[in-house]
Order: sequence, then C-alpha cells, then structure tokens
Amino acid sequence: MQTLREKISFVLTALAYLVFHLGTSSTVDNITPGSILAGTVEQLLTTAPYCIGFTFIVVVLLRHIHNGQRPPWDRIARIFFTFGIILGFYFNLYNSGYRAEFELKKNQVKPPAESLFLRDASPKEPWYSA
Repeated sequence: MQTLREKISFVLTALAYLVFHLGTSSTVDNITPGSILAGTVEQLLTTAPYCIGFTFIVVVLLRHIHNGQRPPWDRIARIFFTFGIILGFYFNLYNSGYRAEFELKKNQVKPPAESLFLRDASPKEPWYSA
C-alpha cells in the first residue's frame, strides 16, 4: 500500500465490508441502535470463520502459484473483505427472507373458533374419489 489511491480503495473496501454486515437481529420487532449494533456484531461473528477459511485457502493457492512468496498483508485483507462482502450480502438476503416469512406467519388470520366446532360453518368442496 504505497499510493494514496491504494489507501483510499483499501479503506472503501473495509467500509463496504462493514456496510454489508449492517443489520438487526433476526427476531427484532422494533429497530433501535442497540439492536443494529447487536445484529451487526452477530453477523460479523457468524461470517468471520468462513471468511477466514476462504482467505486462508486463497492465500495458500497464491503462495503455491508464486513459489512460496506470501502476498502482502493488504492484499490478504482485501481478499478477506471481498469474501466478507459476498457472505454478508447472502446472509442479509437469508435474514430478510426469514423475517418476511416470520411476519407472514405472525399476521396470518386464524379461523374463528366457531368454524372449528361447526363443520357446516365453512363449507368445503366435496372429495370425489374414483
């Protein structure tokens, strides 16, 4: 990291890594700064082992390709941030889908108690079997 452009791109990659991990916990109803902080830390801790593992594999492959020469630390950090951005994106997609399904189930209208006891209260289609 020698030029100003490299330093700026490194900082922007690190900020993108944090932005892609911003989020709330999976079951939070009201959003507060504390829930955002807790959700972000939870997501960072969830994806960190995968990012470290994938980064380790890529660094080993790069060392093998370049005859044992280790890449510079900023290159390793960029690889880690890149895997973190990808995993953070997919983890947020999964969490938002989980929350949407949870909200659908929570807001689903339950049948009135009368229909449970009186079978004729809610007529159904007859079953025809051949």
